[in-house]
Amino acid sequence: MDTTIEEILARGLSPQDCSKALNDLGKRFSEQNDIDSAIACWEKSMECYGKPGFAQAQLMKVYNQKQRESARSGDSQGIEAYAQKIDGLMQKSKDAIRYGY
Repeated sequence: MDTTIEEILARGLSPQDCSKALNDLGKRFSEQNDIDSAIACWEKSMECYGKPGFAQAQLMKVYNQKQRESARSGDSQGIEAYAQKIDGLMQKSKDAIRYGY
């Protein structure tokens, strides 16, 4: 894990503040085209806060992008891995609607 992510987690922030800090860091990584680091930030953000929002939307975009790249390169394992990640995000959205969080 990136040391900057670890530093944010070590601050003892509230779940919402931790999520915001991780989302901001992920956005900076994304702007620098460091998509794997951005994914790590947004996945940790989801773990911290868990509610649908910015991190989930960004993850959906990059997972779809990664799945398309896997398809273009013929990487069937990558296609399946990102399909499962997308399905997981969709399930979280359904649960949020169903259970109201």
